[in-house]
Amino acid sequence: MCKCLSEYYYTTLGCQEGKVFPGQFALKITYTDSMANENSPEYGDLYRNVTDFFNTTFRNETDYEQTIIEDVKQSSAKSKIQSKAETRGTSVTVRNMFKVTTELTPENVTNLIKDAMKDNSNFNIDSYQALLPCDIYPCDEATTTCKENDRITCECKSGFSKKNPEDKSCSGCDNTCSKEKHMHCVTDTNSAPVCQCLPNFQNKGGNCVECDVGYSGVNCSNNSLLILIIVAVLCGALILGLIAGLIFTSVRANKRQRSPEKRHLLGEDYSNKRETPGHTSAINSAANGKIFPTIQTSNAAQVNQGFEISNRYEMGPPARKLPERDYDDDEYEMSSRGDGFRLQRKY
Repeated sequence: MCKCLSEYYYTTLGCQEGKVFPGQFALKITYTDSMANENSPEYGDLYRNVTDFFNTTFRNETDYEQTIIEDVKQSSAKSKIQSKAETRGTSVTVRNMFKVTTELTPENVTNLIKDAMKDNSNFNIDSYQALLPCDIYPCDEATTTCKENDRITCECKSGFSKKNPEDKSCSGCDNTCSKEKHMHCVTDTNSAPVCQCLPNFQNKGGNCVECDVGYSGVNCSNNSLLILIIVAVLCGALILGLIAGLIFTSVRANKRQRSPEKRHLLGEDYSNKRETPGHTSAINSAANGKIFPTIQTSNAAQVNQGFEISNRYEMGPPARKLPERDYDDDEYEMSSRGDGFRLQRKY
């Protein structure tokens, strides 16, 4: 159903601007859910009773145009017009529309209604209270503030904006929310616009600054990069430790293999290009098929007395005179006896 705006009333010429005098009254009738349904018979009966009452109340006011029912609900909860809750009562909110040029005030209208309640016993009205236009004007409470000047307007709250001045809500952020300040406008869970920092930025002191190292995302809430950096540092430290351990082990093994005595012997053996008397070089030893060079000494007395030379190929200076051979290499030799010379074959 197409309806006129809150400040307008309908005539054969269309929606006409008027002056609004809203109010709310409680009825001494039992509320049913069907009363809120504009297509139900119960709503039809309520509508006739309400319009008849106000037509009678304002019959002498030439500026009066019509009364519009805004809302019908159960009045069991405490309302603006009730000091105590009534069980299953009915609360009706209305807009009394007058011409925009009327000189009546809200106080004048309220007095007319209360006088009519005293004279009318057919319509079970328990109480009535005048409302402000902003009480029924559908301004969005989250983003706007209702203002009653020459006409009712919904002004945007701080941080919000709207394109059409007639809008009842502000669906955008103001001009302070810009990309130059690393901000953008988003919609929250209540469909209200919110200005927040761009991804990878966070709010510090009212300004959007870049996230700290290791953080990213909206409001810098994602720390996966920080975890990755920590893991990489630990892995790098572990690898460096392994490399240092291998180097240390290798150097230590080389030191053990090259003892001072061995270095001295090898150095002396390889430094002599020619053999000295009584010594055999390491090169000759290798040439003779020996793996390790033979330790030489010039005096056998320097060797431990309990050590006996076991190398049958090496002999020290002779300690005693060797017997000389009393034969020669001739196949036949002559032997002299007392009975003369004879040839003797050597076996």
